[in-house]
Amino acid sequence: MSKEDWQKNTIEAIFKEANLWPWQTGEIISILDVACGLSLKSKYIPAQIRVGVDIYEKYFDYIESKAPYVVVKYDVRKLKDIFIPNSFDLVLALDIIEHLEKNESLAMLRQCEAIAKRAVIIETPKGYIPQNIDITGYGGDEFQTHRCSWEPEELQELGYQTVLRDYKMNDIQRHTDITVDPDVKLINGIKFIK
Repeated sequence: MSKEDWQKNTIEAIFKEANLWPWQTGEIISILDVACGLSLKSKYIPAQIRVGVDIYEKYFDYIESKAPYVVVKYDVRKLKDIFIPNSFDLVLALDIIEHLEKNESLAMLRQCEAIAKRAVIIETPKGYIPQNIDITGYGGDEFQTHRCSWEPEELQELGYQTVLRDYKMNDIQRHTDITVDPDVKLINGIKFIK
């Protein structure tokens, strides 16, 4: 998603508008930003501790953030190997579940739920959006490939409350063989940990 969208439609703003953000400023201390990539969207949520994890180290060189953070190069499918249960207030898995095989996404979400103290927050396109190239041009084609699709009902069955919103992607080449419509819907989901 574009930087302009991250700044305007922050995770906090999306869920506040849907009456799904129960926290006051200062209540969220720590955030794990799964597959933080270039964006580190956790920087838009006030917190003292931000840890980003991503398998493609080259992206770390392009993160722009005034908020303090640390990054870890690691496979997001194996989060339980490096993070203990209940270790972060929020776990963000934004724009990642579509990049894994469905069974890998489900397993990763279960790991995120174990690591989170308060909630897991996700963002993914609704339905399948073909993509097999790194649209940022940093050579991460293998990691940018979309491998599965999601619908709000599937996430709701997993306990996520969902918000659907319109989104216009940059009209650029995303796939080597398929033209992709830039007008999509995004699913934002939140699962509160009890």
